[in-house]
Amino acid sequence: MRRTLVAYLLREVVLYSAIGGLIVSVLFLGGNLPRHLADLAATGFELSEVLGLLASLAGVVSTYVLPIAFLFGVLMTMGRMASDREIIALQVSGIGPLSMLRPVLLLGVIAALATAALAQQVEYRARRQFREVATQIATRGTTLEPGGFMMLGSRILHARESSGRGQLEGILIADWSDHDRPVTIFAERGRFGFDPERRQFRFRLERGEIHVEPKSWVGEYQRISFRSLDYGFDAAQLLAVEEASFRPPDFSVPELREILARARRGESMEKLAKKSPVDYEIELHNRFALPMAPVLFALVGVPLGVRVRRGSRSWGAFLCLALVFVYYLATALGRQLAAESLLPAALSMWLPNAIFAALAVGLLRRAGRPE
Repeated sequence: MRRTLVAYLLREVVLYSAIGGLIVSVLFLGGNLPRHLADLAATGFELSEVLGLLASLAGVVSTYVLPIAFLFGVLMTMGRMASDREIIALQVSGIGPLSMLRPVLLLGVIAALATAALAQQVEYRARRQFREVATQIATRGTTLEPGGFMMLGSRILHARESSGRGQLEGILIADWSDHDRPVTIFAERGRFGFDPERRQFRFRLERGEIHVEPKSWVGEYQRISFRSLDYGFDAAQLLAVEEASFRPPDFSVPELREILARARRGESMEKLAKKSPVDYEIELHNRFALPMAPVLFALVGVPLGVRVRRGSRSWGAFLCLALVFVYYLATALGRQLAAESLLPAALSMWLPNAIFAALAVGLLRRAGRPE
């Protein structure tokens, strides 16, 4: 009978967790993807870029969706069983809430390990992939607003008109990469794009002139006409500056530890977006504290779920929202306390887990008492 019960519980929790995960994923992605699709619509719709954005966003949100979905699955399963009097039937058979906790807790451990893998191996890669796709979109030609100017490093780009898909007319390029010999290029039309493999900005220009200013006042001014011209420049330096703007969630665990080691040695952090070592310490502890959430949600969810009474199935969803709100509110509070140096980063990021562990102890002690 106990094997049947374990299989029954696991099947129910997994089913409701899948439903909860689908709902939460749609809410997360629905709040982020449309505004990026608007950028795609402005530069030309490409399926590969939509899939790239979707995959990277899914990789980022899955770290947070999995614990929430698991809690939803636990509460809905236990709440349905309590509402249908199945909990009472099991108690009459000598199977109490603590016995039902074991298979759910095992599932919570598995969910915790999966969350740890997502937090430590997947999320930061997904964030970097998202930046790559966003850079590819942002560097397409139609992001050069007609009549406006774009600054790319030491170059100024201008186009009078844009016909879409990177086709430009009335092009001006002012190249000051060599301060001793600046170059200005005019072209009737052309196409502007970004080569992600070579990491280069590329122009294919038609019918224009190149004006090369002299090295000094007595030098020779050059004017060169052309029918077609391929003009490109390396984007590695520009993208390196962008990579220097990585926030703490964009780094891997070894990179976070290396940054903290450099800070302890007194090395400069000027090249990093966040200058305080505390920000990186907060993120490092969060990578290990957050994966504990499914285990704690199992310890809290089972004794809470079994207390649902007949006709109150919907309370599982509301209770899930309340517990998730409390957990992530405590996480946000811990971040703030650590950022303002009111608490050590390690203590502040493990604060939500400590709160839920204390709550779990109280609920489990109460669930173990005979009614």
